[in-house]
Amino acid sequence: MISRATLKRDIFKIYDIEKLKMMRLMERIKGRISFTTDMWTSSNKKRGFMVIIAHFVNDSWRLEKRIIRFAYVPCPHTAEAVCDVLMDTFLEWNVDSKLSTLTVDNCTTNDAMINLLLDKFGGDQIWLKSFFHVRRTAHILNLIVKEGLEMVEKVKNNCCDLLTIYESKSKKRSEEESDITLRSHSTSSRSRGVSHSINDFEAFLDQEKKGKTYHVKSELDHYLEEEQLPRRSVEFDILSWWKTNGIKYPTLQAIARDVLAIPVSTVASESDFSTSG
Repeated sequence: MISRATLKRDIFKIYDIEKLKMMRLMERIKGRISFTTDMWTSSNKKRGFMVIIAHFVNDSWRLEKRIIRFAYVPCPHTAEAVCDVLMDTFLEWNVDSKLSTLTVDNCTTNDAMINLLLDKFGGDQIWLKSFFHVRRTAHILNLIVKEGLEMVEKVKNNCCDLLTIYESKSKKRSEEESDITLRSHSTSSRSRGVSHSINDFEAFLDQEKKGKTYHVKSELDHYLEEEQLPRRSVEFDILSWWKTNGIKYPTLQAIARDVLAIPVSTVASESDFSTSG
């Protein structure tokens, strides 16, 4: 029978080995790393725990997520306490220079925590400081829909009022245009010759301009000229597309790698708490 001490020692040994492998993997990641985090309170001792998950696109252009820490957070769970745990984690894993975004629930504590993190980093190490904080999409959408529905009736009434106004103006304008057409018919033959001359002159200037202008297309220009793919294609894999087309668009590929790794929900973090009991 294996003793309790031996089992504990073996578990920590395996943990250290796997942690080292993961740290080396994250060092080799070419792009930046996004994170999600969520809090959970145990039902028995009412102790708070935080899960921190890293999200990134690997060298094979596959989206990966890895739990890098399951930490105890002492009460009260203030912005300062949460910030300290996150900061210690980023520094311990040596990913502070690769941070992309942090997706959290939409609450005032997290807002304050994000500001503290940005102050500690000074903002220089953050990919895009203004986009570092990603609020949970489902919550935001719920707030937007609720507010939007409250405005629908008002907008509907305004549209009806505008329609009435424009219908009356359109009727009046139609009558005026009919009168103008009759009067302008007599002058159309004289203006036709002048218009023809002006059009010829403008065509000449356009040709001269084209001959003198030389535009070097950028990588973005070439990308925007790509043929659009069907939006509803179930077989389309955007990661595979960027993996294949990175030779043509290396700069845009690097941007896509960072952007596509950003999670829009903390569901991944919440599911890890659920599976852990």
